Amino acid sequence: MDIALGFLTFGTLGFVAVFGFLSARAMEEMRNRPTPKSALSRDGAAERRSRKVAQATN
Repeated sequence: MDIALGFLTFGTLGFVAVFGFLSARAMEEMRNRPTPKSALSRDGAAERRSRKVAQATN
C-alpha cells in the first residue's frame, strides 16, 4: 500500500510539473510570434492605425 501511495503521489507531482513546463513554454512561443495585437489592447489600436498609415503611403 505504501508503494502505491508513493507512486501516485510522485506521479501526480511529476505530471503537474511537466504540464506546467509545457504550458509555460507554449505561452512564451505565443508571446514571441510576430502576430498582430488585439484591437482591444491599448497598443493594438495604435499598431493598427500605424499599419493603415503605412499602407496608405505605399
